[in-house]
Amino acid sequence: MTKKDLTALTVTGLKALAKKKKIALTAGAKKADLIAALLKAPAAEKSVKAAGSTRLKKAPTKKQSAKKTPAKKSTAKKTVSSKKNASPKKTAAAKTAMKKTVIKKAAMKKTSAKKSAKKSAPIKTSRRTWVIPKHVKEMQSQEKVADAKYYTGPEADHAALHSSDKLPAGYGEDRITLMARDPSLTYAYWEATPERLVKERSWFGMEAALVVRIYDITGTQFDGRNAVGYFDQDVSEPVGSWYFETGRPGHSFCADLGMRSPEGRFLTLARSNYITMPRDGVSDVIDEEWMLADEEFWRLYGFPDGISSPQVQELWRRRHQQEISSPGLFSRAKGKSK
Repeated sequence: MTKKDLTALTVTGLKALAKKKKIALTAGAKKADLIAALLKAPAAEKSVKAAGSTRLKKAPTKKQSAKKTPAKKSTAKKTVSSKKNASPKKTAAAKTAMKKTVIKKAAMKKTSAKKSAKKSAPIKTSRRTWVIPKHVKEMQSQEKVADAKYYTGPEADHAALHSSDKLPAGYGEDRITLMARDPSLTYAYWEATPERLVKERSWFGMEAALVVRIYDITGTQFDGRNAVGYFDQDVSEPVGSWYFETGRPGHSFCADLGMRSPEGRFLTLARSNYITMPRDGVSDVIDEEWMLADEEFWRLYGFPDGISSPQVQELWRRRHQQEISSPGLFSRAKGKSK
């Protein structure tokens, strides 16, 4: 095969020919490179002819397929002859008419699609917005606050608490805590570990008793030895609690958990916090801000003996005439001195 025959083929035809010949080509090979590679390969002529025949054999067009069918032969021939005989003006008018019909059909499809979408779409109903009055909102907020007072968490937590075991008898720590119950009674709870008791009794004495010692530390900087007074209470259990009657309202106390030997020696195992007992009477703090006039005091608590109504009127008159720094206040002492 000559070079002229190869140049008549296209690049795709040359590539197909090279593929049949099993010729290795570089990526991006040009037509000249393909021709040179095919000329070097043997039996190029046969393959070129085969490629030419494949190029001439094209896929059947619509017209050819229409000719093959027996029903559409006459219509195909008529259309071809009419196209040949028709003038260029008529063909242009036919094209415009075809375009218009296509546009109309597309518009009709769009309108039909819109109508179907409208039919299928759900009917939109306008939602009503309810306005809640202010007093109702306030009541709701108050109810929420009231409910929150008694909210103790989710039910899962409650179930876990109920399913858990009871509180342990001890926590493995030597300790004592003191709390004031009323002006003359205090409450204490304590724990002494068995290991600590065995250890201390081994050298302090096996006959030593477990004792709670209550110290009166009123007005002192307590260091363990300078208490105003103390008393001991023997306890039988290493873990327990008890109410102790002090009988000293307004005093300060602390407690020691310890061991007392038969000779009277005392060993402290743990010391409690400091507490001050409440008073059992009226406070002796007098402040002018909370003072009452004599008349108002007598009206609330009763008139003293020997006071007549003219004397009360005279006291009212003096109250209005006297200029004092705090209006409406009149001390009892001043009234008596006058």
